[in-house]
Amino acid sequence: MIKSADGGCLLVAGGELDPNLTRLIEVAQGQQVPICDLRHGQEESPKFSWHLTQRHPRVEAPVLSVTGAFMRYDVFGNLNAPNSGASQRASGWYQTLYGWLLSQNHIRLFNRHHVPAVGNKPAMLILAQQLGLQTPDTWITNEAEELGKYSAGSAIAKPVAGGDFCYSLEQLYSSIQFRNGCAAMPAIVQNRLVAPEVRIYVVGNHTFAFEIRSQHLDYRVKPDAEVIPLETVPQEVELLRKLMVALQMDFGAADFKTDPHTKQLVFLELNSSPMFVRFDQVLNGALCEAMIETLVVS
Repeated sequence: MIKSADGGCLLVAGGELDPNLTRLIEVAQGQQVPICDLRHGQEESPKFSWHLTQRHPRVEAPVLSVTGAFMRYDVFGNLNAPNSGASQRASGWYQTLYGWLLSQNHIRLFNRHHVPAVGNKPAMLILAQQLGLQTPDTWITNEAEELGKYSAGSAIAKPVAGGDFCYSLEQLYSSIQFRNGCAAMPAIVQNRLVAPEVRIYVVGNHTFAFEIRSQHLDYRVKPDAEVIPLETVPQEVELLRKLMVALQMDFGAADFKTDPHTKQLVFLELNSSPMFVRFDQVLNGALCEAMIETLVVS
């Protein structure tokens, strides 16, 4: 059983449709950790009022004893009802609650002091490379001429800002329009890597590693990927921790694929707010328990 510091509770915020938050709450309740539930539903939202001269907002759930907090931006409301204004609503709730949590230094919050490079894929790749991690051969371009230099099947493309799947370069090339030889925005173009694909979670002092087996270029395309816990965390975790120290992160998940020539794991990206529900399920709750322990245990 996890015992929270000073009898405090764990605040969970985000959308009610987020299965990651549902899983975290289930595991916390199983460990008898009190929960302050500030998730917003699709039809109704919780009451919230906060004057900036006050330390605590007025909400339905008690926040006086919050020791730690975990929140995620709600993407699931918009996926379920894309024309409902759910995205704007999610942004409003996220900024409101995140603003309050950032102002409360006594509340433990993952990645509280992270640096701007956390949200920028090119900057993160450069920093990872400088720290010794193997990274893909990467072009960031919107020029048709540059994209045309790759042979068929040799490269992949993904958006610089994230928010979409990874595609073969041929798929990208056939789906966009060029004006004066340029696409509307640049894409990240990288040499195509192969299996095994590995995801490493770092949660405070805890680490967990998984192999992901999928027939798709991006395993997120369909929910049929096989997730296999690894008994030994790959040695790349040491450099990953250095990267997270540089980024001032204490929670995240890094994705790696394998170079077909050297057979080395190659760093792809580090997510500061990753999905975790399926990975936690194959560990019977160990990942969520590590998150809860890091946030609420003294």
